Parts: sequence; structure tokens; C-alpha cells
Amino acid sequence: MAHKKTKYAKKHKDRLFRFIFNQKSELLSLYNAVNDSDYTDENDLTIYTIENFIYMGMKNDLSFLIDCHLNIYEHQSTYNPNMPLRGFLYMASALKKYIAAKNLDIYASSSVTIPVPQFYVFYNGTRNVPDEQLLKLTDSMPEDKRGKSCAQFTATMININAEHSPKLMERCPKLMERCPKLYEYAVFISRIRENTANDMLLSDAIEKAVTDCIHDNILADILRSHKSEVTEMILDEYDEKFHIACEKKLSYEQGLEKGRAEAQQAIFSAKQHTLLFKNVVILHTQHFSDETIAQKLHVSINTVQDILKELTSNIPEISS
Repeated sequence: MAHKKTKYAKKHKDRLFRFIFNQKSELLSLYNAVNDSDYTDENDLTIYTIENFIYMGMKNDLSFLIDCHLNIYEHQSTYNPNMPLRGFLYMASALKKYIAAKNLDIYASSSVTIPVPQFYVFYNGTRNVPDEQLLKLTDSMPEDKRGKSCAQFTATMININAEHSPKLMERCPKLMERCPKLYEYAVFISRIRENTANDMLLSDAIEKAVTDCIHDNILADILRSHKSEVTEMILDEYDEKFHIACEKKLSYEQGLEKGRAEAQQAIFSAKQHTLLFKNVVILHTQHFSDETIAQKLHVSINTVQDILKELTSNIPEISS
């Protein structure tokens, strides 16, 4: 389905993911792909815009009602373990809007019926994460020893990178058939990353990705009609200096953690060597042969002889 040539009104920054799937036809295909369903009538879907939730200047939610399910879809290019908390707040706002629209009386003596909440996070960052991961609101809470927390909310995070998880790659044919725009979006983003990895400026990397994807019929209808808007959205979303700073910080923290692990291993090895050295000395002073010492301590005879050489060189008076 070709996209209409609409004017891009920038009341707030938008994300390309939301821009693509704000069309009912594309959103319905995404819902079908995620839920393995076969809805075909766009009128079955009612979009709920949550105007009050703008994160870091970007409108980045897709909220809609279909059948008995109230769905919120969120796109993330950086890993965020707080998505269940954010989703919990999003969903409360969406339900409040639903209750008002349906004139439901939550103070009545009879029970009201509300839709089933579903919250999905579509992740395409560079961190290596599973194809699908369940994030829980209770993970943000202190351990409840009594087990009486009244709140549980989950976010299902789906890795939509085209080039990462093998399981996701196996799902690509299905996605291409049922939700081609999701697959094409993943390819487009991966090409931008490939270009930046080849030391291209971000603006040039986007320009080349747009040209190549149009040539390969990847998001071609959107990229032809909204090239400047797409470029602006990617530039707004992908703050290169901030991204590099975050990557350096993450690399530094990972280096520190690796250094701590190596230091702990070195301490452990030193303690093991000291204990082995002590046991070899004791057995040697008891006049056991090198072969017997090696058997008793479960080490090679070369290790025993090396320790005895070290003993002789460092403390000659004991062996004299």
C-alpha cells in the first residue's frame, strides 16, 4: 500500500518506527505478525494517542485497541530495563482514556469490563539480547519477602535487528510475508549502522542507506515520499556524540568489570600456588619422592620439580 504524500507536521520529534506504523494497515500487519493472527479489516483497529507522554521530546508510543486487547507498542534503540514501569504508566493513561470514552462507572456496585493490556517493546539497539525477553515491573522493586506485591506488569521485548539473533533471522520469511515493513525497517537501520561503521558521517550514512534501500525496494514508498523527514527523524533520534559517549562509558564499565574478574582470578591463582607450594615442601621434607608427591597432590611431576627448584633458589638453607 503506497503512503499518501502528507505534510509532516513537527509538533514534536517523531521516531521513524512510529512514523511507519502509524498507518492503520501497517499497524494491523504488525499486530498480526506479533500475535499470529489474521485480521484484515482496518476498521477493527482503533488508535489511541496518548498525548501526555512525550519522552525526551519524542512521541514514541503506538497505542491501539483491537478486539478485546489494548495494545501499546514501544520502539527502543537503547536497552532500557525500566520499560515495564513506563509501560505501566502508559497503560494506566490509555485505560483512563478508554474508561472515559466508554462512560464506564468504576465506582458502581457492578464490575466493569476493560480490555486485556498488552505491552510490546521492539528493540533494535546494538546490545546482544535474546529474540524475546520478558521484563517485569517487580524486577524494579525490593525483594518482597511476604510475596504480597499488588502490582505486576510485564513488557515483552522483541529484538527486531535484521542481522543479530539467528532465531529472528529464521522468522524473517514470516515477517516479510505478514509484516514486510518491520523487516524492511530492520534492514534500513542495519545499513545505516554498516555505513557509520565504515567511518561515514551520520548524514552521509543515512543518505547512502536511503539511496540503496530505494534501489532495493526496501521502504521505497516511504523513502521516496518522505526522504527529508526520514533523515530528520533519524538525525534527531541518533545523537552521534551522545551515542559514542554512551558506548565509551559502557566499554569502560565492561573493562572495569573484566579487570575486577581478572584480579580476583589472579588472587585465587596465587592462593592456590601458595597452598601447593606449602604442601610440596611438607611432603618433600618427609622424604617422599617427586613421583609420590605428584600423585598425592594430583599435579604433574614437572610442577613438583619446578616448585622444588624455586624452593632451592629462594631458600637454599632448607635444602642444604
